[in-house]
Amino acid sequence: MVRFNGSVFINLNMRIRKLSEKITPIKIEQSNLNKFFPGVPEPKQHGLIKRIKRKTRISMGKSYTLRMKHDGTIYIKEEYCSDCGRRLLKNGYNRRIAILDDGLGKHEFRIHRKRCPQCGEIKPNYSKIAPKHGNYHENYKRRARQHYMQGLMPSQIQKVFRIDFSVDISLTTIVNWINDVARPLREMLSNTPVPSSGYWGYDEIHMRIGGEKMYTLDAVDVVTKFFPAAKISRSMGRKAGLYFFKDARCHNKLKINGLVKDCSTNLGALLRTFNFKHIIQQNCLTHVKWIISKHVKAFVGLSIRSKKPIPIEWRWLLKRFYSVIDSGNEANAFIQLEILQRTIERLDGRKIKHLHTAFKNLRGWFPKIIAHQRNPSIPTTNNLLESYHKKFTYYPSFKRSMMTMEGAQRVLDYRVFGHNFKRYPTHIDDIRQKYEEHKALPLNIRTSSGLKGAGRYFSARIKKLSGWFENYLSFWIESFMISNL
Repeated sequence: MVRFNGSVFINLNMRIRKLSEKITPIKIEQSNLNKFFPGVPEPKQHGLIKRIKRKTRISMGKSYTLRMKHDGTIYIKEEYCSDCGRRLLKNGYNRRIAILDDGLGKHEFRIHRKRCPQCGEIKPNYSKIAPKHGNYHENYKRRARQHYMQGLMPSQIQKVFRIDFSVDISLTTIVNWINDVARPLREMLSNTPVPSSGYWGYDEIHMRIGGEKMYTLDAVDVVTKFFPAAKISRSMGRKAGLYFFKDARCHNKLKINGLVKDCSTNLGALLRTFNFKHIIQQNCLTHVKWIISKHVKAFVGLSIRSKKPIPIEWRWLLKRFYSVIDSGNEANAFIQLEILQRTIERLDGRKIKHLHTAFKNLRGWFPKIIAHQRNPSIPTTNNLLESYHKKFTYYPSFKRSMMTMEGAQRVLDYRVFGHNFKRYPTHIDDIRQKYEEHKALPLNIRTSSGLKGAGRYFSARIKKLSGWFENYLSFWIESFMISNL
């Protein structure tokens, strides 16, 4: 210690020691000799690991990291439990044979298990290396379901896997993969509504299932173009229609304001009951013309089922019927109907009864023929649903060769899910665009009586549609989406 004029200074040795600590080199621990001997070759690595690392790192879960040795042993890198911090103990080996995705082939693994003395068995996610409860990777299941949703039969899916991945998968395995999600998919479709304008097209498809005659009852919204429901039924009629519309309305969340259908009476008196009598009915004008033309052909001497055109000298008569069907307004429709009646009264012939039958049908259908004139939201034909039937019949064995009702319903559910799932994003974007256009209007226009509250309507509508789409998206991610290796 040195004193100078009453001041105290630190010892010189202490200052030198502290200075030396600051300039001491940092100690570096070398884990290998590669830095000292650059010429030493890299250690050999399992060929499969090289191919997988080119796509992604083999890191599973949030807490534990998996590694693979050259001999195919998969082990947990961490030595301590991520929950309690205790040292992990080795717990033996499990042998697994896995057929990996993306053409990586068939491999045999040894899974080195570890356990925590406090928390028990450590179970990281091995799904990207060794699939759970099976030899085939999870993506094979998802690809099979997507192919089935696109209309391929299990035998065709089997050929796709053989060509694309050089993998032979039995038909039973492929069918089991498809059936695994059939029941959850049916429940999801039954409990999730779709965007609806309230104006639907309804029709039936006549089928042959297991040698018995059955029917597909389906409906499509003619404005939003979503399928509210599609169902296999053993019969048609009032009771079958009641169950179908109950399912289509999804626990009364959807309303039916108008219905376009063919001229059949398959629904019986259902649409005259209390819960359905408010529905505006429109007969498909294409079907009306088709039925009328058959009676006119019979009157002029052709067969009802003839594909020949009506002779030129009688086409004016068919045009009189069509004038009623194609009338531009209600008043003109009544005028053309009266003209047609007077025309038929002046005609005579051995088969005049066919014209009387045609006129009787036309007069009975008259309110259902001009319904679209009173409400422009109702289309004149059911051509949209007729064209959408191709989505179901595209599956080769759907109409004539299905063996069970469950199998036919499975085809319907897969196709309906695929159609609705693709339409949801576009529909929600359209609603959002209308919302943005509404917000861009001047304030005095937005607050007018006609548009007052439209902003809240669009906001609530988007929120509801997003919730419905979330059900579809969650099911897609869980059962159909192909994950990257």
